[in-house]
Amino acid sequence: MVGMAEFSSHQLFFFFLLLALLPIATRGSESLLYQQCEKNFTQNDKLQENINNVLLDMVAKSSLQGYAISSYATNTCESVYGVTRCEPDMSVKECSSCITRAAQKIRTTCPDSAESRIWYDNCFLHYDTNNFIGKADKSYAVVWFSFYAAANPKAFEQALGELMGEVIAETAQGRKKFGYGENYANEIKLTVYGMAQCTRDLGERECNECLETGLEIMTDLCKDQVGCRLFGSSCAIRYEIYKFSSFTSTDDGAAAAPAPSPSIF
Repeated sequence: MVGMAEFSSHQLFFFFLLLALLPIATRGSESLLYQQCEKNFTQNDKLQENINNVLLDMVAKSSLQGYAISSYATNTCESVYGVTRCEPDMSVKECSSCITRAAQKIRTTCPDSAESRIWYDNCFLHYDTNNFIGKADKSYAVVWFSFYAAANPKAFEQALGELMGEVIAETAQGRKKFGYGENYANEIKLTVYGMAQCTRDLGERECNECLETGLEIMTDLCKDQVGCRLFGSSCAIRYEIYKFSSFTSTDDGAAAAPAPSPSIF
């Protein structure tokens, strides 16, 4: 079942997909989840050039460091700002591949948009002529949820709440803006795994604000479900009853050798 609905209490739009509890897909099989093309314009070569420069910069930075915060300005045209985010257990090469694919896709499907967002399973890209850098964007989210409900919802909710409180705090306070953890619920003999991530342009307060809002949305939409993922513009959250990531909170995030910067045009 796939649908779209407006969640008016948060003034957010959601794209819902059911997520069966299956093994993690291999990297390189990233699927396009959703994209948005906004603020259309016509006959503005300078703006097109600025957007292209930001996209090229984001691809290049992502291939070096696994994420990007970018801006490009000229005296004769609007500035353009952009960020990328990759799943924390992706290598730099995998991140580069995913962001390159996102940049190529967004220029094909949103060729005359001054603001665009694109979500893949493992990465996200956003650019805009409004300066959103450092601000928590809570306007949009993509949500996946499991088919299965917890056998003991009260015990599961308690274990999940304890875990996600710790994971969100780790994410907001950390330099790399992600956290991962697990919590064993003895009453139901079940381990819950959780992850949270913010784009690296956010400060602690903004990241925490985004994640708390996201968790509230998940509590409403994924109530009692044993798996849920939220992909937002500024942050992402996930919990499952299986270990879905090779990342651990003790990882230092050391990157492999940088991937070459491919062309996106």
